[in-house]
Amino acid sequence: MEQKIGYRAADSDEIGWLTDVFVTSLRDAITDVRGGWDEARERDQFTRQLRLPDTRVIVAHGEPAGFYTAWLAGDHWYLGTLCVTPEQQNRGIGAAAMREIARQAAGLPVHLGVLKSNRAARRFYERLGGRHASSTQHHDHFVWLNDSDEVRGRP
Repeated sequence: MEQKIGYRAADSDEIGWLTDVFVTSLRDAITDVRGGWDEARERDQFTRQLRLPDTRVIVAHGEPAGFYTAWLAGDHWYLGTLCVTPEQQNRGIGAAAMREIARQAAGLPVHLGVLKSNRAARRFYERLGGRHASSTQHHDHFVWLNDSDEVRGRP
């Protein structure tokens, strides 16, 4: 069954839900990096860093399935966050969201960072054509030219 996926602007009433999706999706990767989990710290940091005007909710079959935050940053786009709810992962929703981000970026490259401990996300971005550009202590930085066959919807 083909996923019917759409996108809409996130609303301030959804900040709690966005935070829940973020901490649920990234808890293991964040715990690996920090060596422990502090729920209050992670929720506070997420809400302080959230760029709500740049956040889109991913809707699959009429239900929120995740979100992404992306914005124009000079000569490229920056993908700050892409989270798909754990129960909706591995269903093509993330790849569909990346195609939407490519559409928004209108041919400009997309820069993004991935926690080194989040191996699944790293494989995901590499499969879509992301190229490793640099690393910091906890992150790998990728440049995605959004020109891979996977992004274009071709096998």
